[in-house]
Amino acid sequence: MTMYPLAEEGVLVNGSGFVTHGLPFITRTMFEGQVPGWSADFDAGAADALARGAVDELAAFRTRAPGVPYAHPTVDRYIPLFLTLSAAAYPDRSVRTTVEGYTLGFSERSFQTAL
Repeated sequence: MTMYPLAEEGVLVNGSGFVTHGLPFITRTMFEGQVPGWSADFDAGAADALARGAVDELAAFRTRAPGVPYAHPTVDRYIPLFLTLSAAAYPDRSVRTTVEGYTLGFSERSFQTAL
């Protein structure tokens, strides 16, 4: 269910954070700048789905996303994505990525939703 569009109330909902969060799988090479394939693959799939407004694909990440056992061993770090999208007036429209990159091999992304 979509929350009441908060933009009409002048409320900003920040959709920023790590797209991958596999802390149990951190390695020494990640500290040296290596991005593991599971992190890059999961991020690429999520970025593509966000760009197309494919919320159903994002929701089916457990069975469809590459690298999921490593990228998100638990769902608690992935759910905020949906809280942000549900605050948008049109959660199934594409988003515009404003910040993207990697820190310690984990994908980070900030986006704006369509109003």
